[in-house]
Amino acid sequence: MKIGHLKFIFAGMKITITDHQGNWATLFAEEKKKISHILGFLDPAIVHIGSTSVPGLCAKPIIDIQVGLKSADDLDKTIVPMQQQYTYIKLYEPDWPERRYYCLYKNENDKSLPTIIDVDDVSPSKQGLISLVHIHVFVKDTDDWIRHIAFRDYLASHSDVRDTYCQLKRELAKQEFENMISYNDAKNDFVKDVQQKAIIWYGALLKID
Repeated sequence: MKIGHLKFIFAGMKITITDHQGNWATLFAEEKKKISHILGFLDPAIVHIGSTSVPGLCAKPIIDIQVGLKSADDLDKTIVPMQQQYTYIKLYEPDWPERRYYCLYKNENDKSLPTIIDVDDVSPSKQGLISLVHIHVFVKDTDDWIRHIAFRDYLASHSDVRDTYCQLKRELAKQEFENMISYNDAKNDFVKDVQQKAIIWYGALLKID
């Protein structure tokens, strides 16, 4: 698979990409335990997604976690409990209302961490916040839920695609970006192409089972 044309964006933010680390699964397990305790009243499904969940794949050292709920009515019920431990990122919610998004940060300025980043706030990176964990809350078995699971499992089962994706990320890490959204936009063509294939592949597996 060819990487294709890279989108060059120069604005000051560097992306750190590291080799796959053996402790990422342990870090996920630790956060899963915390989330299970916080949201136990909703009986959520909690899974490791993103590049840190794929053995052998290089990644930003940020643990991505997907939380699945039984009903859309439960999405807002997660906000106050999750703010006990995480920052509620409402900033992107107008563009993605099906998701409730939370992050665990450390602050490079040694300031207290916010409980919310609202729709009118500046981006987390511009506030000096460094991401450690991203938590994406959806209704389980919706298109968003399945897409992330399919992408993870497809990369884990197709080492050639996994390695091409790693190569793309390492090339992009040589550039500078305005923010994390700009970095994700630079990967978008590749990711969307693989996701389409992954969803078809994953659907076929489910039919076999």
